Amino acid sequence: MESARLVSPQPSQSSALTKREIEILKWSAKGKTASDIAIILRLKERTIHFHIASAIQKLGVCNKTAAAVQAALSGVFGPL
Repeated sequence: MESARLVSPQPSQSSALTKREIEILKWSAKGKTASDIAIILRLKERTIHFHIASAIQKLGVCNKTAAAVQAALSGVFGPL
């Protein structure tokens, strides 16, 4: 039986997060949902999902939680 190997996505070439992506990940790290963040930032929920997906791809992770953790560990947030 072959063992399954997990392969994480590779970070994109332009891996610098935008200010908006950082802001949205910071709110996510504080436990806010996409709907909550959309209300706070006065944006459409779809826009929040777009920025989260972009950050996930840039950071080379698999989900929003991992993106928030990776951003926090890299010091992007500063103090929460």
